[in-house]
Amino acid sequence: MSFTQLFPGMLLDAADRFAQDHAATQDFADTDPIREMGWACTVVAEASGGVGGTLADLGSIVEGLATHGLHLPVVETCAVAPLLLQAAAPETATRWLEAVCEGSAKVAPMSALSASLDEIAVQARQLDIGYELTGAVQGVDVSLEATHYLVPALLQGTGEAAIFLVDKERIPAPATTYRTMEGRRAADFRLEQLTVPALACIASGAEARDALVRADNAALLLTAADTVASLATLIRQTVSHLKERRQFGVTLSSFQVLRHRTADMYVRYLGAKGLLMHAFQEYESGAASLRRTLRLMKVALAESARVCAESAIQMHGGMGVSEEVLATRMAQRLIASEFRYGDRLTHASRLLAPQGLEGTPQQAQSAAPSNLSRSS
Repeated sequence: MSFTQLFPGMLLDAADRFAQDHAATQDFADTDPIREMGWACTVVAEASGGVGGTLADLGSIVEGLATHGLHLPVVETCAVAPLLLQAAAPETATRWLEAVCEGSAKVAPMSALSASLDEIAVQARQLDIGYELTGAVQGVDVSLEATHYLVPALLQGTGEAAIFLVDKERIPAPATTYRTMEGRRAADFRLEQLTVPALACIASGAEARDALVRADNAALLLTAADTVASLATLIRQTVSHLKERRQFGVTLSSFQVLRHRTADMYVRYLGAKGLLMHAFQEYESGAASLRRTLRLMKVALAESARVCAESAIQMHGGMGVSEEVLATRMAQRLIASEFRYGDRLTHASRLLAPQGLEGTPQQAQSAAPSNLSRSS
């Protein structure tokens, strides 16, 4: 079996070495490796103090970390946050992006890991002195400390999307914090009539909506890169286990049924890799069908990842339920990835929605066939 690198280069090598050195680290609460490594400014333009890299460069970082099962909010901090900041007026965007690259500001999105960015849970009411934000956002990644949060909201009265940049000191403490399936630290926030100044609204209307779509596209692509890289590691670990483990006096790899099952996992990996590379090509070329391609990729990868994760757990036997085994942690990561930025059934319902309703979550869900359920 051959596993070629998805995004080879120096960034991948650096991320790979970092992940190897910190493979046993579960909490980076006291440090900020993303900014220490300079990854936060990867896709920020040089004019704004960044590197001027591409999403494929971020893909290298995601691949390096995923290969060793290390969790860092690279997608949220290095892709979603900068892309949302770019929706602001040029002077405002440049100022904040420079602050991010310098490390004086640590900006993170206040969005649910399990939902698409266009599924907005916060309402904003305009006041004489600013805005009032109300809503609950569940499952926000809080693995690293942030100084400011980007809060997507719907403006009352117009229903337009808006993006607010809010100082963390203004935001109440999370209602609860917990560890997600794959080991992230997450929190649920409840905003109750939170008053923010008018300047906190950095974008609204078409600018905000387009920025949310761009950020969501990037998040789906990078999450897919994480999935494919994790699949490669999972299969390598499974093959190694089958070659080393013995039963009835022979190695498990000598059993034909297990060999066939491993081959099926590898074929699924190759298919997932091909989908990912095609999606990146469409992203870089600005293809009109990108959004549809990403949704189709999400549905296909989610199914393949779940099948491979379950197969690996079964072939590891009792060891397959121990988190001390890397393959188990990779299986957890793959299953959790299905629910990142919308699960496969959510994206399938958007694909099945009548043309013109795909971009509005509430209408798309109501238009989906009634027999499409979570148990499908």
